Amino acid sequence: MATFNAERRVFDRLRADCSDEVRTQYENAIRVLLERYNTTIYENRFVVGGAVEVFTCAILRSVGIDCTLYSSQEAKGDILLPGGKQVSIKGSFTGKRQGVILMNKRGGGTREWDTATLFVVSNVGIVYGTPAMVGPDDVKDVGDSLVLRYPGLASLIADPANVIPMDIAVKQPTEMTGFSHKASAAVARQVLFETKADALLSAFPT
Repeated sequence: MATFNAERRVFDRLRADCSDEVRTQYENAIRVLLERYNTTIYENRFVVGGAVEVFTCAILRSVGIDCTLYSSQEAKGDILLPGGKQVSIKGSFTGKRQGVILMNKRGGGTREWDTATLFVVSNVGIVYGTPAMVGPDDVKDVGDSLVLRYPGLASLIADPANVIPMDIAVKQPTEMTGFSHKASAAVARQVLFETKADALLSAFPT
């Protein structure tokens, strides 16, 4: 069974060395991200998740931790640490007492949670967890995904040693969806602007 000692040391270093200034910048980045891209719109969930991975890699690097983004190469881990160690990043931005999707399942077979994970949780902060830190009933296969049930997440949060307290924003409510950016539209507009596609920009759907 994996011990996750290296991953724990990474979290403990972030917890000890992260400055108030960097914490505030991380909080503000997530707040603006959630205001701009409402995750009620399905495609925005991937953009928000990916951006939070980038923010979290940056905050780790800000305290001198050697890490790189890894999700494009490996499905199980989002951030690569020295020695081939991996850390997953999972967000929970509803502000509600609910579980967190650990991974989506593709095709047949079984999937297991087997990486140390940093949970970025609204109104809580960054929470460290591993499979050995929760009970067997806390992880549930719901068919298309593997979920850490709320009691398991709550047990991690209950131990202050597992938490870097932060003012992590709550996602915009569903009724605000009409005011949200759509990720594909933002990317499309930027590409058209860079390629000077004036005719397409003038006809861009709003």
